[in-house]
Amino acid sequence: MRTGDHPEVPTLSKLISSAIPKAQLIEFLGLSQKTPELKAQLVEKLLALIGREDTERARFLETFKIELAVGPLELETLLHCSKTERQRWIREGKIPVLEYRSFRKAGWDMEYPVHDRRVVLGLSQEEIQQWREAHQVQVQQNRKAGAQVAIEARRANQQSRQTFLTSWMETVEVWKQQASPELAVAFELAFWTVWASRWAKAYQVKSHRGIKHSALYTKQKEVWYRRKNEAMQLLAQSLYARLSFYRPEDADKISLQICQEHWEMKREDFYTDKWEFYSAHRSMIKQCPHCCVNIEKDYYSLYYLEITAAAFPEMRFSFHMPYPVGRTFFPAPKKLRKVEHVEQDGIFRFGRPLFAEEKIIYREKDVLANFERALVEAKKIYYLEAIKEAAQTGSQENEMRRELPSPQSGEHESERNGEP
Repeated sequence: MRTGDHPEVPTLSKLISSAIPKAQLIEFLGLSQKTPELKAQLVEKLLALIGREDTERARFLETFKIELAVGPLELETLLHCSKTERQRWIREGKIPVLEYRSFRKAGWDMEYPVHDRRVVLGLSQEEIQQWREAHQVQVQQNRKAGAQVAIEARRANQQSRQTFLTSWMETVEVWKQQASPELAVAFELAFWTVWASRWAKAYQVKSHRGIKHSALYTKQKEVWYRRKNEAMQLLAQSLYARLSFYRPEDADKISLQICQEHWEMKREDFYTDKWEFYSAHRSMIKQCPHCCVNIEKDYYSLYYLEITAAAFPEMRFSFHMPYPVGRTFFPAPKKLRKVEHVEQDGIFRFGRPLFAEEKIIYREKDVLANFERALVEAKKIYYLEAIKEAAQTGSQENEMRRELPSPQSGEHESERNGEP
């Protein structure tokens, strides 16, 4: 091969000049180390040699295979391929890796592969085109297989949902027959409120992990929690409800701002943080006109609602609601029974989000439809009960009025008794 026969020669010339020391070039060419020739002249002499004799070219590429290794960008240029193709061909073993090199970026050690130049230069565009065509065939096969798998999965998921629906309707019918329609309504709403709560927690997890759609996930979380809270407010009116109050060890939320004088005092006395300092000097900080301490009582406390019935002891639904949310419509904590709970680790003190497999049966749109239907049924019952209660209260008040003497009859009675 002649010097001008291959497009990599100009690049090779620069690579030889930058990657191979002059002493090694002299040694390879068999010259004296005292030769007066410049490095550029030695490079030209080397290129001429490997261009004339294939054996010398092969010896040169073997001797300096590490120094002449092809990096990622040069590989893409030589093969006229994309980054994705390069990575795929390396992963498939079509382009062997000679070694991995590293560089430091943003505090991290990053590795990249380099390849034997002989292997790279031995690849033809015809061979590369065959790789591309084979990949397209594989892509089409994978798409067909994936489509078939998706069809079978949808069919299986639909069957699972249908099986659940049949079982669910039978369960509700048992509740109605063995107990009462009122119990069935309460249990239905409680059941779907459980899944509403889990969808709220699922979106809460996504809002923590998400970046692009974090705001959307947060909004969906809040919508589901509002649904849950509305259902709890209704369920608390049920005959099967038991409401109690959970107060953790550190129930209050404390906001603390320390003045400059006390901040210096904290620093000089080597306190770990401002909270340790506040714990040791609570009274002093509260009396300081320049320090700011705001305490929200029972901020981390929870209302605890249980839905149970003696007719079905195996059924038990339980929910928590933050005190700041529930205090507007639930009784004051001092009027409720206190309970003790063991909180779990993680972002949720109680409850959990949906598992991946549960989303097959309890799809968001299905949970929403069933929840809203159960909510409407519960509102009907509790609305009628409220009317009955108001009517009974009104009847009792009328009876009391009839039993009380009128002011005029009292005056006549006094006159008959000779009283002034």
